[in-house]
Amino acid sequence: MRQLTRVICSTAAVVVLTACGSQSASTGSGSATTPTSGSQPGVFPVTITRAGGIAGFRDVLVVTGDGLVSVTTKAQAQRQCRLTPDAVERLTTALSQVSWPRAAPARTQPSFPDDLVTMVQSPAGGPVRLEDPKAGAPGQVFNELLNDLNEEPASSRICPPT
Repeated sequence: MRQLTRVICSTAAVVVLTACGSQSASTGSGSATTPTSGSQPGVFPVTITRAGGIAGFRDVLVVTGDGLVSVTTKAQAQRQCRLTPDAVERLTTALSQVSWPRAAPARTQPSFPDDLVTMVQSPAGGPVRLEDPKAGAPGQVFNELLNDLNEEPASSRICPPT
């Protein structure tokens, strides 16, 4: 189980670096985070991961501020899609409701063998487990995105393939 966690964390890091590199190359900008006031970091790119559970999930989503999503799942090849404008708005609102400064990094290890570990992380903080009260109500939006993108790409309602 410890090996699976290392693989997932390594994959997430590679996906984040790849997403940051492709974002800066496509926009000509050196930064992939959203602008914020003062010295507080932006919340994008945000990484949402789901691992474990009875089904053995291994999902990593990296979402940029413009709605481009890099999807890596156990069952499918890596792909990209773009969130609908409504989904971008809902995700941005959900991310703004997470109490990032108070959210200490979560325990990323499962509590029992088939524990489903679902986390969100951004430059503003984390990782935060979605069942943690610090994640608050926005956790539902992150889970909805994970569930939608776990289906076949053509059947996604909120992130059509690019």
